Amino acid sequence: MELKSTPMGQRLAQHPYNRVKLLNAGIEVSGEKHQYLIPFNELIDIFCKKGIVWGELEFLLPDNKVVRLHGTDWEETQQFYRYLYQTWQIWSQEMSEITAQVLEKQLSSIQDIIQSDKWIKQNQLAGIQQAIQESFSALPLPLERLAQFDNCKVHYQRCLQWLQQGKALIAQENEQWITRMLTEHAEFFTTIETSPLNESQCKAVINGEDNILVLAGAGSGKTSVLVARAGWLLRRKLATSEQILLFGFWT
Repeated sequence: MELKSTPMGQRLAQHPYNRVKLLNAGIEVSGEKHQYLIPFNELIDIFCKKGIVWGELEFLLPDNKVVRLHGTDWEETQQFYRYLYQTWQIWSQEMSEITAQVLEKQLSSIQDIIQSDKWIKQNQLAGIQQAIQESFSALPLPLERLAQFDNCKVHYQRCLQWLQQGKALIAQENEQWITRMLTEHAEFFTTIETSPLNESQCKAVINGEDNILVLAGAGSGKTSVLVARAGWLLRRKLATSEQILLFGFWT
């Protein structure tokens, strides 16, 4: 299906494009010296407008770029617009199903990390965010349109949260995990040393980052934290006894 500017409209409009053609999954806007191919997966919106005499079509692209076709017969413009818009919407709905599956799979992989019964390390966030960005790049719909689809918008917003608030989300998940560990392993933290560990000491023991710096005054229980940390690694099977080496310094 094709729409062309009228001879008079083309002459008066003085625009580089005078026709638009519907393709299998996109449109081609062209003129005597110019041609612009717009795949459906780059199309943000379509507008049909009426000038004083002729019709006008506007194609909105990412970054607010607009491609216009002027000088078309108004009745033909409306007819072409209705058919094009319907075709585009049908395609979009089909692609939204694929998009929803991709986003759901991505969130499922994040949920697997959360439910792994382990401390989530800060360096894991980079991997999570990279995977989200790669998923976004593979989507058949522009990101700007995802909020329009009920089957996509919730998953998309959740992925955005991990991109924009990832550190806070990891801190929240780790805090909940710590609370659970303190409850499930209360006896360990009570008996690992001669005196029960306090909450700050317990959190230092549970912390699963690769490098942990414990700063405290003399006699505050730093050695107890180290002993408990070694016991915690063994208890959780995060290390074997052969992999643990403790140094003590006295003055």
